[in-house]
Amino acid sequence: MVKKAPSEDRRRFRHAGHVSWRRVDAEAVILNVDTSEYYSLDEVAAEIWERLGRGKSLAAVISEVSSLYGERPERVERDARAFVADVLAERLLEIVSR
Repeated sequence: MVKKAPSEDRRRFRHAGHVSWRRVDAEAVILNVDTSEYYSLDEVAAEIWERLGRGKSLAAVISEVSSLYGERPERVERDARAFVADVLAERLLEIVSR
């Protein structure tokens, strides 16, 4: 299992103000309007992205996505944490509460 700080699961996020995104079928496309870079998300990443943008905690997103896809929570947790780290590094997602 992935080691984490106790407060990490309670963090809440929002999509950055300079980001525009749309669902395209089951996938999603994100555009950073400041840099004109765009990102394509597969179905599972799109679910994580959308739920985080609604202000859900990482723990809630992991639980919901693992149930939705019938996947082990440990795997979804590992993938979701890696995804969050990536979109935070790209400044596409912002932490609004810890």
